[in-house]
Amino acid sequence: MATIVKRGDKYTARVRVKGNELSKTFASKTEAREWATQAEADINSRRLGLTPKNITVGDLIRRYMNEVTPQKRGSRNECIRLGLILKTELANILVSELLPMHVAQWRDDRLKQVQSSTVARELSTVSSVFNYALKEWSLINDNPARKITRPKSNKARTRRPTDDEIHRICLWCHYDDSTPPKLKKQRVALAFLFAIETAMRAGELCGLEWEDIDFNRRVAHLEMTKNGYSRDVPLSKAAIKLLHQLEQVNLPTVFDLDPDSLSTTFRRACRVCGISDLHFHDSRREALTRMSKKVNVMDLAKISGHRDIKILLNTYYAPDAANLADLLD
Repeated sequence: MATIVKRGDKYTARVRVKGNELSKTFASKTEAREWATQAEADINSRRLGLTPKNITVGDLIRRYMNEVTPQKRGSRNECIRLGLILKTELANILVSELLPMHVAQWRDDRLKQVQSSTVARELSTVSSVFNYALKEWSLINDNPARKITRPKSNKARTRRPTDDEIHRICLWCHYDDSTPPKLKKQRVALAFLFAIETAMRAGELCGLEWEDIDFNRRVAHLEMTKNGYSRDVPLSKAAIKLLHQLEQVNLPTVFDLDPDSLSTTFRRACRVCGISDLHFHDSRREALTRMSKKVNVMDLAKISGHRDIKILLNTYYAPDAANLADLLD
């Protein structure tokens, strides 16, 4: 039975579930009553359902990690996100008693620890688990993650490297355009320059094979990308020059780097150079902003691999207003 208690100008609704009390505070008594009614309805629907009584959310997550996650290209990052959820109270909730309010409480707790964008990604991941358990395993009756409010998105990132920062990173990495890049950190700097020329992601660069490069057509073919589609990336003269420099080292792959070592070396270079808040992925924004001066937005989307133009415009295209003013003359 639900109870509603007024405290000051707020109303707290409480619902008891098998000895455990769930509560939430609202600005009005009507909202509190509606929440309590829905909570009791959800509880009753669980009791009438066929959900196994001894399975926890953690059990669903672990099964998903074993059976589903390994099939994904982003399996490593998904494992990290799911591993973090396993350490929270949400993982201990019995599936038979799982309610949207449990997921909402987990969301609110995480928002106190990390940025809303991180919580949004984790919420999408746990929602995928629930959705799979609903449709493929028939272990739950609905997806409670879809019934709660998603965290508000942060402002789109606009950081771009300056010419001075690019120069300092290359200097720390001992890179110059006349020396074969035998050292790993030299190739990290070269990869950063190549990313600025092509808008390729770090993982795409690290997976690039020599047979993927067509020097005659000046095209790099990416068979599998983040969104699951292949694409051809046009190569500027500067990008071709960088590839010829790499040819001198006779590496097994184009850059002979893995994403983790590339990211680690790049972060170290930024830290030593006193460069703050710069990520390797910011090279993608820099590249697309430069390219936007030469190609239209549809061609830009083909180069970048974006299937949603809104994401391309809102997240990666960051022109200088002064440059746009010059184009108007």
